[in-house]
Amino acid sequence: MESLSNENICPNCGAAKMKTWDELNFEEKFIVERLPASADYTRRERKQHRFCVKCNFEETERQNLLA
Repeated sequence: MESLSNENICPNCGAAKMKTWDELNFEEKFIVERLPASADYTRRERKQHRFCVKCNFEETERQNLLA
């Protein structure tokens, strides 16, 4: 069973699993490619982001949770 940590939780809606580009299926990639951030980032940059398929939130930078 996969361990859930704070870094996997969507900061927008609280869904338990943010996905990387490689984890998205065809339909999810289709939707992600039409989000507003598509105009702000190259495809290469977006492949480094994480996505919430529940609310379509796109995490553009990993936040450092260590204080």
